[in-house]
Amino acid sequence: MRYGLRVRRGLSRPRGGAADVTAPRPFRAGPPREAQLVFRPGPAQVAAPVLGGLLVGTALVYVLLAVTGERMTAGELWSCVSAALLANAVLPLLSPSYGVELTDSRLVIRGAGRREIEWRDVTGLEVRRTVGVRTVVVSVSDGRRIPLRAPTSLLDRRFDDRARVLTDWWTARRGGKPD
Repeated sequence: MRYGLRVRRGLSRPRGGAADVTAPRPFRAGPPREAQLVFRPGPAQVAAPVLGGLLVGTALVYVLLAVTGERMTAGELWSCVSAALLANAVLPLLSPSYGVELTDSRLVIRGAGRREIEWRDVTGLEVRRTVGVRTVVVSVSDGRRIPLRAPTSLLDRRFDDRARVLTDWWTARRGGKPD
């Protein structure tokens, strides 16, 4: 068990002027967690589509301005390219929780929210190719098909291994009980 000191800082201080230090308080880890494996998109996998989209958008604006007879100044072009580069520097930092967790009893999909699917409710896993990028799609017993954000083949040479691990994990646990 680890112990730590809590320091309260505020307007009221003891007469000596020192911060109020409370007694050591144990950090509780909580109940033991299930064994898990986590797949998350890497920073390059998040940034590459955004960078491509912003650069294509900038080129499209430039072409449309040229067709209409107007020209984009060097400053406006620099602003568009800078916005694309800044978005790619910041965007991967904003969504670190996106991904997939594999536990002994369920598949946890993290995104804007959290979705948990029991292994016994998963009827199949397949790899689907969309615009040249392969992703894993989960088929659920109620008929839904849910594409996973990780793992994907975009900038990931080990995608096939990760997809195989995901499939093996499901195969070993789809009866509802871990081996």
